Order: sequence, then structure tokens, then C-alpha cells
Amino acid sequence: MVEHSLGPNGGLVYCMDYLEKNIDWLESKLKPLVKDHYLLFDFPGQVELFFLHSNAKNVIFKLMKKMNLRLTVVHLVDAHLCCDPGKYVSALLLSLSTMLHLELPHINVLSKIDLVESYGKLAFNLDFYTDVQDLSYLQYHLDQDPRGEKFRKLTKELCGVIEDYSLVNFTTLDIQVSVLHYCEI
Repeated sequence: MVEHSLGPNGGLVYCMDYLEKNIDWLESKLKPLVKDHYLLFDFPGQVELFFLHSNAKNVIFKLMKKMNLRLTVVHLVDAHLCCDPGKYVSALLLSLSTMLHLELPHINVLSKIDLVESYGKLAFNLDFYTDVQDLSYLQYHLDQDPRGEKFRKLTKELCGVIEDYSLVNFTTLDIQVSVLHYCEI
């Protein structure tokens, strides 16, 4: 980053561009692992890697084709976003956009579910947020936020788009339960 005078996001974009141009090198490093291992590609949360640039998608698809990989996306979303209706709608839109853009099997996960109540009380039960039920119920809560007045109509339309696609839902991740379950096995 220092050498090319790049900030954090520019550095990530540069790295993805570099990987795309050097896909043969990446393939040579991964190939010995494919036979007996699962591979986990952990991408940073910077949205611009996936929406403003095609490098990450290109790397993924080139690896799938060259190495005959079968991939699934696990998209982690912090559960605390459920405590703010506007942020929850943004998370839904980001999840839907990721699903459509990457065109891969997709699992959306509300992470840190064990901490969600520490950020504030949920307006609805957890099933509302995981099943992405009728988003019109959010409208009252969105209307209570004076910051969102300017964007009410847009937010309502975005909720309609999310519902029309009917693709987004979430599973939950509670590290405490996962650790306990792992120990029991």
C-alpha cells in the first residue's frame, strides 16, 4: 500500500487485481490442497471488491473453471443490524445484491446472534429477521426515525424489491451454542 500510495480499500482492490492477473500462481498453490481439504476463501467486508470491481468475481469463476471447484458463499451479517430497521434493510439489500452478483449457492448468516439484544431490543421476534417476513411491518419503525424521512419512499420501494425476489433469508450463528455443540460431539 505504501509503495503504490494506496489506502486500505485501494490496497484490497490492487490485491484482487494482482490475483486475477496471476491466477496461475494462485491455482498452483491451491491445487495440492483440493484433493483432501475444504478450501475457505475469506474475503474482507469491503463491498467495493464485489460491486464496483469485477476482480473478486473473476478470480472466483476462473478458479471454479480451472480447478473444477464447487463453491458456496457464506455471507456473514452482524446481527446487531436487526436493531435498526434502516440498517436491516441495507443488510437485506446487500445480501440480495451479493446473491445476484456472484450467482453461486448462498447462505446468509446473522452472526453474533448471542449479542444482538445488547445493541437494543428487537422490534419483532427473531423469526421475522431470519425468515425476512412481510417487510411492510418495518414501515412504522422506519417512519419513527427522523433521519429517514427523506428516504421513506425509496426504502419502501427497496423493501418491495427484496420481497419480489424472495431469495434472502438468514440462519443464525451463536458462537456459544456452536462451541457447546462442538464439545458435545
